[in-house]
Amino acid sequence: MAAPLIRDIRHTDATTLEDLLLIMAKNMERSLIEAGATPGEDYSMRDLYTWATPFALEVFKKNDSITYAIEF
Repeated sequence: MAAPLIRDIRHTDATTLEDLLLIMAKNMERSLIEAGATPGEDYSMRDLYTWATPFALEVFKKNDSITYAIEF
């Protein structure tokens, strides 16, 4: 079995948009692997984030306590 594309997540803060997106992408990857998908062959990192983005944005829009970081 190929290694997952997203490394194991130790510490996250689901009140930030970037971590919420990471958590959702990781959950989607776990589901794909459980279904028999091969990382890097049946899906890419871009696929995971493309699929996770609408879900994360819905949660973000409905929850006033979620923040996002701005870095320059």
